[in-house]
Amino acid sequence: MNSVPRPTGREAIKAWNRQKIIDATIDVINQYGIAGTTVARVVELAKVSMGLVNVHFKSKDALLTQVLRQMAEAYSLHWRDRLNSAEQEPVAQLLAMVLADFDASVLNLKTLGVWFAFRAQVRAKPEYLDLIGTREPEQVQLMISLFRKLNRKTGQKHDPVILTRLLSAMVEGMWTEFHLYPREFDRAGALQGVSLFLGVMYPDCFPPLDKRSSTVKINSA
Repeated sequence: MNSVPRPTGREAIKAWNRQKIIDATIDVINQYGIAGTTVARVVELAKVSMGLVNVHFKSKDALLTQVLRQMAEAYSLHWRDRLNSAEQEPVAQLLAMVLADFDASVLNLKTLGVWFAFRAQVRAKPEYLDLIGTREPEQVQLMISLFRKLNRKTGQKHDPVILTRLLSAMVEGMWTEFHLYPREFDRAGALQGVSLFLGVMYPDCFPPLDKRSSTVKINSA
């Protein structure tokens, strides 16, 4: 739920109420799933009127689409921030993208619960498809480009498109494992697995990820 104190000013209050409704909807989806999410439940949790929900969102579908769009935008900003904070060389950049996907702000019960709830609706709601993927076109092209740079640096001749698909599938599989078996999931072990895969493709380039801090120790060689 939105823990930000109620602001002053008409426009600020309007935005605050809108976010309050979105946050409540996320919590309702997490608890009841998409089918069990009703405007009445959102109203009860957000402690707002039905009329206020209708002012901001003309329908339940519009509300759900906005929730999904906001989550997709948050994910996009997250991996870009991690990338911008990393060293500007291919090993550090790739590992930054991997670490972004295993960060607790992304890989947690509520976020993945809601994410997978929306994914289950794709056949009935194909318009969700562009928003539920975790591999934006720019992200995919960047990964391909980074693998190409590693090929030039190391002399390897791996297909960068195939490597991008493999890495993406590996991370997606681990997200699914976390979603289904959160108590047994080993976050540090999952990171080690990804690092091992990259290390096999590019020996001496990818170091192990520190299990205690999930930080990256970059091999300068």
